[in-house]
Amino acid sequence: MAIKEFTIGVSKTINLGNFQSYRIEASVVWEVDYRTGIEYEQQVTAAQKELRDLLEATYKAQRKTATGA
Repeated sequence: MAIKEFTIGVSKTINLGNFQSYRIEASVVWEVDYRTGIEYEQQVTAAQKELRDLLEATYKAQRKTATGA
């Protein structure tokens, strides 16, 4: 049985001090396409990179909003 899709997710809680914090969450649903010739493991690695990039962009946007920059 072949895997058709997978979901990976990550979250990070940032402590702002004074009992305040915010949480960033990101997830990716990845459809596995075996016709491309790319191995499943390589597709998982690509999805993880996309997720890290998404989380980093979200963190930067939230930080910019929080600091008013």
